Amino acid sequence: MSSGPLPESSRLRFRPPTVEDAPFYNTLMNEPDYHRFIADRGIRSIEDAAVFIETKTLAHFAEHRVGLWLVELKATGAPIGACGLVIRDDLDYPDLGYAFLEEARGKGYAREAADAVLEFVREKTDLPMICAITHTENARSSSLLLKLGFAARGQRYLAAYDDTSDYFEYEFDRDGA
Repeated sequence: MSSGPLPESSRLRFRPPTVEDAPFYNTLMNEPDYHRFIADRGIRSIEDAAVFIETKTLAHFAEHRVGLWLVELKATGAPIGACGLVIRDDLDYPDLGYAFLEEARGKGYAREAADAVLEFVREKTDLPMICAITHTENARSSSLLLKLGFAARGQRYLAAYDDTSDYFEYEFDRDGA
């Protein structure tokens, strides 16, 4: 996994997570906004987080060759979030996903990370389009997607969440125009 290409940005480093990142994932996945806007995955301990990383995150990378990379600050090496592509059965295109610690929000990191992933997809794949979903009440995330150039395309019901999400699409200009 780590030997392949990764997204790049000026302040952020991307890498596949390891089970050693379980303390960070336990913190991230138990923040109130993570539960409210993404999901409560039942992670309640560092051990739960390690199992999640192994059985979900790393398994997704192994199966699809993409996933949610761990995002850390280049300056300190501190993990601050996750960003990348998720393949979902309910969606026709890979889904841009991201989550950042509350303390890292409002500093442009989510936008920088999402821009890096978009550039990665543009340069390293031949995908014509990706999508993104947000909780219907997550105005901040929806606003970011629109600033990135995604187009709002209504809502989609996702069986895996048994819920409806706002749905966005980003089309890549493959003609160079």
